Amino acid sequence: MNCEKYIMSIDIGTQSVRALVFSAEGDEIANERIINDMYYSLEPGWAEVPAYDIWKSVCIVTNRVVEKLGKDIDKLKACSVTANRDNIIPLDEEGNYIRDWITWVDQRRVPEAIKDAATSIKGVNKVIHTFGEKTFNMLSDRSKFNWFKYHEKDTYERAYKYLTMGGLVTYKFTDQYHDSVGMQVGVLPFNIKTLDWFDLDIIYEIIGIRRDQLPKLFQAGKIMGHITEKASRETGLPIGLPIVAAGGDKQCETLGSGAFSEEQATISYGTLATLALTSKKYVGDRKYAYYTWPSTIPNAWNPEFSIDRGYWLVTWFCRQYALEEDYPVLLNQMNKKATDIPAGSNGLFVYPFWAPHYVLYPDARGAIIGWTDDHRKEHLYRAILESIAYALRDGLEIIEKKMKTKVKEIYVVGGGSKSDLAMQLTADIFNIKTIRLQTHEVCAAGAAIAAGVAVGLFENEKEGVNKIVRKERIFYPLKENRETYDDIYKNVYKKSYKNNQAVNLTLSKYLAARTK
Repeated sequence: MNCEKYIMSIDIGTQSVRALVFSAEGDEIANERIINDMYYSLEPGWAEVPAYDIWKSVCIVTNRVVEKLGKDIDKLKACSVTANRDNIIPLDEEGNYIRDWITWVDQRRVPEAIKDAATSIKGVNKVIHTFGEKTFNMLSDRSKFNWFKYHEKDTYERAYKYLTMGGLVTYKFTDQYHDSVGMQVGVLPFNIKTLDWFDLDIIYEIIGIRRDQLPKLFQAGKIMGHITEKASRETGLPIGLPIVAAGGDKQCETLGSGAFSEEQATISYGTLATLALTSKKYVGDRKYAYYTWPSTIPNAWNPEFSIDRGYWLVTWFCRQYALEEDYPVLLNQMNKKATDIPAGSNGLFVYPFWAPHYVLYPDARGAIIGWTDDHRKEHLYRAILESIAYALRDGLEIIEKKMKTKVKEIYVVGGGSKSDLAMQLTADIFNIKTIRLQTHEVCAAGAAIAAGVAVGLFENEKEGVNKIVRKERIFYPLKENRETYDDIYKNVYKKSYKNNQAVNLTLSKYLAARTK
């Protein structure tokens, strides 16, 4: 019977690694989590994670799950892996780590690669004409592989394979250099339209990598390999267990929230705050105001707008007002007190770009505007939540215009979804109903759904969502708040960048270098 079959997903986040097991009826059977150490920085703007941490954490949580399942481990039919994206690690010919991870938070750049590529690569002018100068510059400058090429020659010369976090765990599980198409996020020679590696050799030259250094790719819901004897000893998982392609964390969240159509959006209030839709056709933006990534639904895409310092701003706020162990207490207090503050935070406004949006607002700096002696920390807290929603509304309007669609409901996931205050002000600022899910582990749920489809537990992704994902509460826009937020969004938020650009450029002269 279906109810006697289980599926597992591994969810590698920025702050933790989880292993979850679901039944075919959508019940959560086991949930184990281990906190990761935060990234470390050897230079301003750098962000690295120790090479061994990810696999070590995966082994810990899988062994705990196996112990919890006991004899029911025989019911486990498949496992999938999802992870935070745009992290790269190089391996040598024996599959050993050469160095630590360079993560998605890392801001190092390689401007010298732009000039060299423009002058030394044959046919580069055709690439610039086809893809645009901005794309060419981004590929050269932001490539982690180019950084190795120019700054770590030993790493560059020894690198046999480059893997994402999902790809690394898949390799450890299966002894195969395999990965899902949905993990190919960031500066990679990946053709989003065809969902495969580029055929153009020149793209690899510009980025600084060879085709043979990349893994074989699989669509979501396809089996990439099986647990080896060695992996079984390390993880406790049964030999031969199928390992299924899922996707990146944000795409899995979009599937796991139940956003299937262009009239539905998913907001993820995480460290990286994102807003994404699902489309059966590729809808990209050559200016990169938003990115389009492979969906965890096969042959579909997720147009996605992001704010690098999303709910990270809430952590920043906590650092100013509490010891780390007291963060939950402070947040509970702030959510209660800020609820009694009117929309617009009594005239206190936060511009949330502690890190700039490199396309829309490249010179942006974070700002807190409108302080008076009546404002308290709860006003600042509410203004921070409002600011993140303003920025994501900005992104939604761009995507809607490009896709010629209108979103009618928003699923909200991530830490912010637990706050009634955040849910209500999101509904008010977007003027769209917002939905909180009973299922909090939506990323793991999305990945598990892909595994369930692969082994026949679910007929398709929609059946998987209907089984696993459950709604808890709907928040509707309040008219009186909507009018206030429209005024602030149009006359303060939308005008802030242009009005302060000259000021920001002047102040930037005195900002310590963020990258190297």
